[in-house]
Amino acid sequence: MKTKRSLCLIACLLCLALILGACGSSEPKPKASDFNMANLEGLYVEQIARRASLLLTARDEQTAWIVVDWPDSAAVSYHWELTGRYDAETGEIAYSDAVLIEKTFNAQGEESDIVLYTHGTGSFAKELDKLLWTDNEETGSGKSAFLYEMSLEAYRNNQWAPAQPEVSALPVEEPVEPEEEPEPEPEPTPEPANLPIITKSPTDETVAEGGNASFVARYENALWAVWHFVSPDGTTDITYEEASEVFPSLEIINGMYSTMKLRNIPVELSGWRVYCRYSNPSGYKDTGSALITVTNAPTPTPTPPPLGPVVNDWTETDDLAVAEGGSGMYFTLPSSDAFPEGLHLKNYRYRSGILEANYANDADEVLLTIRKSTTQSGTELSGDYNSYSNVWNLTLNGVTLRCMGDGATINTGTYDTAAEHFSICYNPGQPGQGLTVAQLSSMVSGMQ
Repeated sequence: MKTKRSLCLIACLLCLALILGACGSSEPKPKASDFNMANLEGLYVEQIARRASLLLTARDEQTAWIVVDWPDSAAVSYHWELTGRYDAETGEIAYSDAVLIEKTFNAQGEESDIVLYTHGTGSFAKELDKLLWTDNEETGSGKSAFLYEMSLEAYRNNQWAPAQPEVSALPVEEPVEPEEEPEPEPEPTPEPANLPIITKSPTDETVAEGGNASFVARYENALWAVWHFVSPDGTTDITYEEASEVFPSLEIINGMYSTMKLRNIPVELSGWRVYCRYSNPSGYKDTGSALITVTNAPTPTPTPPPLGPVVNDWTETDDLAVAEGGSGMYFTLPSSDAFPEGLHLKNYRYRSGILEANYANDADEVLLTIRKSTTQSGTELSGDYNSYSNVWNLTLNGVTLRCMGDGATINTGTYDTAAEHFSICYNPGQPGQGLTVAQLSSMVSGMQ
């Protein structure tokens, strides 16, 4: 009898365990047809220190553009950009194209970017109102949890503010005739603790109609940035997204970052001001504003000079071995997979101490020129004397390049090794039609 009771008790316990296990199990992973990335759109904040932010923007039902910013200090910040795709088998958002950029700022607020890696892999798992990030490149670091903070619309329009305490109504008292006393000076209202700190405000810019301009701001202790435009009379204050609708021909780049770039500036923007609003969970602080002055006369586009010094002793050949012999050095060129599509090798040119390879499109127009030299370097080697809105240093594959372009793409990059010098020119004199960082990185890694 006791044995039967024991068996019944064990059976009941097993049933209870199965019921509890079923209740505690996670919900089934949604099928790809049931998943909609738009349901995850918004701004997320790292839940422990609340210094890092994650912005997820749906591209379609299965994919999203994800940007992560993780400040390390006032002088160093890490920036990820990647495309996430829903994986129905794992129920997670996986990626394999992450680019990690280390942003450093000197005492003058000037930014220098180093690409630490491209094609990084990892995933995001949804858990209630969190996104759990697994970065495969950071081995052994576990998962980073990001809490949902606000919608994209609220973030872009900056429609949020820290909660304010309610003030109860005071009873109405009979007026009392005040004595003649000097009025005390009002004490300033203390600002909430931990507000962002502005370390640099943008400066005024004067450009020709249709020209380009960049505005730079710097901060400490902020998670988000949004650029604003203010009308000449000060009555209209709009975000960068609204400015794109007011000025359809104006192209605004990086409206949510510390360096905003404007292209094709219309004359109607003259007299407007721009400023950057930095925010964190404690509130926001605005930078000083910068005046935009637009002149009617467009800047004439100069005819790009021929690449390289004007000399008559170049020799042309289709044989790399002949070019190497004539220049007195070996040249290992990048794989054709690294080039923009539609290019083919046209020829080699050489003279003593310099060797170049020219690549043309289907119309036989040379668009890409790669040079190596033991006697010339920098602009003298590249031959690109055009003016660009941005000139910056970029470290790729262990070498530091001097880049020229519009800030988003690179028309000319030059760099030096111990005894040799290199230049890469693509569509020189045509900002916005240069190489991407990934393309330039692939080309540099294949050159010797």
